[in-house]
Amino acid sequence: MATGVDRVDAAILEFACRWLPYGGPPPDEIWVRFGMTTPGFDRRLSKILESATAREVPDEVRARLRTQLSERARRWTIRSRPTMSS
Repeated sequence: MATGVDRVDAAILEFACRWLPYGGPPPDEIWVRFGMTTPGFDRRLSKILESATAREVPDEVRARLRTQLSERARRWTIRSRPTMSS
């Protein structure tokens, strides 16, 4: 029997797969659906992709999700870098 955590993980995985063709879910959708920030969602999804929950997802889709997570992490890193001001 699936635990509550397993159900949430499955819902996160399904949600991420549904938004995959669109570059991932928008931050407001993540917040409304799961009460998480985008970086928190991405960390959780990354762990899910390494777990048994993701076994049913085709390898190609898991690879695309990982690529999307890496690209978003890079964008977040660039945005959070301090800028030099005059």
